[in-house]
Amino acid sequence: MRPVPHDPTQLPVRLLAYGGLGGLAVLTLINDGATRMYAMPWTALLAFTCAAPVLALALRAFSPANPLRLPSAGWLAVAAATALVPLAAAVLSPYRGASLLQAALPVAAVAFFLLLNDWIAQDPARRRPGLELALGAAAALIVAVSFGEWVRVTLRLPSAEIFSRALFERRNLFPLGHANYTAGLMLLALPWLFAATRRDSPWPRAVIGLVLGVALVNLFLSGSRGGIIGLAALGAVGLAVAGLGWKRFLFASAGVVLLAGALAVANPRIRQLLAPADPAAAPSISSVQRSAMLQAAVGMGNDRPLLGWGPGTTPLVYPRYRHSLDGGAENVLQLHSTPAQLWAETGAAGLLVAAGFLFLALRGWRQARVAAAALAGYAAFAFTDYQLDVPVFSAAVAALAALLVPAESPGAAAAGVRRILAGAVLGAAGVIAVFGARDPAPALNTEALALARNPAQRDQAVALLRQSLALNPDQEIAHFNLGWLLVMPDPAAAEKHFLAAAHLVPDKGGVYFGLGLARLGLGRTDDAARAFALECLNEPLFLASPWWSEPAIAAQRKRTIDHFYAFLARATGPASPTVATWWDFQVPRLRSLAPRLGQPSAGDEKAFQRDRLGYPVLMRNLDLPVPTDLYVVREDPRFPASVPFPLPSKGWLPSSRLLNLLDASAP
Repeated sequence: MRPVPHDPTQLPVRLLAYGGLGGLAVLTLINDGATRMYAMPWTALLAFTCAAPVLALALRAFSPANPLRLPSAGWLAVAAATALVPLAAAVLSPYRGASLLQAALPVAAVAFFLLLNDWIAQDPARRRPGLELALGAAAALIVAVSFGEWVRVTLRLPSAEIFSRALFERRNLFPLGHANYTAGLMLLALPWLFAATRRDSPWPRAVIGLVLGVALVNLFLSGSRGGIIGLAALGAVGLAVAGLGWKRFLFASAGVVLLAGALAVANPRIRQLLAPADPAAAPSISSVQRSAMLQAAVGMGNDRPLLGWGPGTTPLVYPRYRHSLDGGAENVLQLHSTPAQLWAETGAAGLLVAAGFLFLALRGWRQARVAAAALAGYAAFAFTDYQLDVPVFSAAVAALAALLVPAESPGAAAAGVRRILAGAVLGAAGVIAVFGARDPAPALNTEALALARNPAQRDQAVALLRQSLALNPDQEIAHFNLGWLLVMPDPAAAEKHFLAAAHLVPDKGGVYFGLGLARLGLGRTDDAARAFALECLNEPLFLASPWWSEPAIAAQRKRTIDHFYAFLARATGPASPTVATWWDFQVPRLRSLAPRLGQPSAGDEKAFQRDRLGYPVLMRNLDLPVPTDLYVVREDPRFPASVPFPLPSKGWLPSSRLLNLLDASAP
């Protein structure tokens, strides 16, 4: 009997595998892991978690005693494209360094998939059920942690809130830090928990049934519309692949639909979002934001249709398109739709790879029915969110793909193929390690805003903001604050920066006021009054701002009122003969307040500067301090209570209409 050859790669591969899985578990289970991973030391853990499968795959490829087993040609081609397309998109991106860092995750996910496929192929009869059991255990752990953290935080609330309807409006954000992530985790967990309840042993079945119920509660508490859609798809596909007769299938499907409908109706947030829109009510902020994101995604992809802007570049590119959108957030981390995100960041090539993956998964559903159901539910949910930039989701999809690979996949790969594969993954990792880097502009911005607090360092702050804009001119934060730094010493330059900021974020509070001050400094009083009127239109609270107590500004009151009336007349389109839009509904209300423009009440004022709390997350660098705008907001706290109707909030008018008014009033 020949002795088994010694495999020197076995131990380091195992250490890397266990280390990578450990890092994945920590980043998943720690609170706010989806954003915390962008701060040290968690960023280092994220880097190791991504590097571990890549290095392990390279070592496995060089194993002489136990050659690496690769999947079938179709799956191998899709896997290669899944890594190469984001990498190519990142290399060709205008934001190459930052994009390459985000390309590390799909490369790691592909390596993880190939390692799992190799591990299963060595002993399919034992290891396939082993992986399914591990996924079920991981699902149970995540469900327990999610619910436990929600309960812990909830018990700290006042008793009146715990025992009220408001309790069900508190979305479950745990463990990753956002309710949509909770919904995605539960959709991936539910099929494995349900499958575990079908086992023979009654005691584990009862326990797992309880965990299954908790997973449904977590999904309900996420308040996610997409989660309910995913649950319906998960149930329908799960029943379809279960091999039921058509009568039982229809009966069970009706039950799933009723369950999803009951969860949607019972959750106050989902019920409100799904209710018919009242034309006289303010548009849903969530719906406006999602509509804006889809508009931006179409524009981003159309401008770079082959490979998109590069993975992870949405926060950097979105401001280019913000002016053409009807409201929404000033900036976004992701576009809340996986197809939209792929189109924007990886172009047609990314969508083609996704289509190839879904085709292979559909063809192999009989190989792993539970995995197919899980993937179907999550795919339906993915139309309403994008989560593949979070390690647990990319790893979960890789694991489902490994289960869907046909059992009759080819055996050990030839030595030449293995060497090419090892060289490819190491080359990809090398490109990311050498050329990947955080975007330097956000650090320049935050440093400049910190320095600007000291008048002696304002010149240095101006220089840093100009340096930042030289790297990326599409930054409202830099233009806006540079305008405020220059409004007194150089009003002409300040005007240009305020105009640039307004065209990037048309509903930015304070941008038209700053523009008016710059024009006032240039002696163009009528143009200044027009800008002040736009500020009142965009942010009605400015109608009674204590800033009007300043003599130079108060002198423009009559002109501003005249322009305010004129802007209101042009601010909205013709109303429908039967139903007026919400925007048209606000015009007569604001017109009635025009005589009060520039008349703050006597008493204490509310003065503050706006913190940009989400900026470090958007820039994927939580080591940055939270920047604070230089504009001092001054409000009359008694004004809203003195108005006989609710004041529309800042940005109530669609951005395109604001810009039309701004451009029409340009000198």
